[in-house]
Amino acid sequence: MPIFIPLICLMAMGLALFRRSVPVSPAGPAVRDDVPARLLRWATGLLSVQRAEWGQAMLGELDHIDGWGRRWRFAVGCAGAALLLPPWGRPAAAVWATVAVAAGSAGVYASVALRYGLGAWSWVFATVVLVLLAGCTLTAGVMMRQPGVALPGLLGGLLVALAWLLPSGFTFYGFIVAVPPLWAVLTQALVAPLLVGAAGTLWGGSAAAGRRIARLAAFSAGLGLFLYGTAAVAVIGAAGDQIDATWTVGAAVDDRLGNNAIFYLWLLPLVTAALGWAAAAATARVRPRLAVSVAPAPSAASSRAGDGGPGQERALPPEAEPADHGRRWRRITYLLLLGALVASALFVVALGMLAG
Repeated sequence: MPIFIPLICLMAMGLALFRRSVPVSPAGPAVRDDVPARLLRWATGLLSVQRAEWGQAMLGELDHIDGWGRRWRFAVGCAGAALLLPPWGRPAAAVWATVAVAAGSAGVYASVALRYGLGAWSWVFATVVLVLLAGCTLTAGVMMRQPGVALPGLLGGLLVALAWLLPSGFTFYGFIVAVPPLWAVLTQALVAPLLVGAAGTLWGGSAAAGRRIARLAAFSAGLGLFLYGTAAVAVIGAAGDQIDATWTVGAAVDDRLGNNAIFYLWLLPLVTAALGWAAAAATARVRPRLAVSVAPAPSAASSRAGDGGPGQERALPPEAEPADHGRRWRRITYLLLLGALVASALFVVALGMLAG
């Protein structure tokens, strides 16, 4: 089923994100660099300045714990505490607003299910919706903790949400029932995510910042649109054309609730994050000064060869510049082709889900 394609992509993106987010461990025989240590370092990197000392203390405590099971239990417990601790400063309001949107969505969903007397299977699916809501909320909250990400990420999410709401005329009926024109679908599925990724890279000054901004925009837009779509189903019910004339009102409402959950909590965040990721990387490649986070680290030999002392910039030999230039453009071409292929595949999947 097409639903498993986003699952595989999401797992791959999560693994890549985890590996990129892990800082290089300091050299030394006493420092361990296993998976629990990496997990805890990643989680403590999300803490506010006020709680940085607690994170460093937990890392030091982990170094003195022996045993695979004990280290895993300690790392998972501390990581969970780091994720659940309320943030400080300006991002706190955005995090609590996101939690309120998710809680409101769950409440409206439950009220619609009770109103139309949906069956037991619908309540099983409601549990899945609750898990997706919690996952999107947690992901958005983690992204908001990163410095310089909350404001541009939420603005990007607003842009994506407006791209989906504008063709419907900001009406509940148009959002649920009307079929958008092709230009609107292209704007929603391709243009808006690519624009968010590119703008996020330029705003944040690096490809890593652009990727984080695109991910926050993806999940915040998904949460907002799911709340809007669930409220639309609560207002219009089964009004409009149904897929099958023999369907009951409850079946039509149940189908619309399910479509909202799958699309706005699963497909839309994944497609937007994937295309925004590609746009951020492409923007950093086109503008090399933004590609600090994606460029390979120089070797020790090259660093020594170009090190002319403090205050003196390291320069590549003149004969290496043409080869470097050609290699960079080959990378750009490869990245653009790969991004176009991934975008086309995701776009076909999204169209298939819309048509289905």
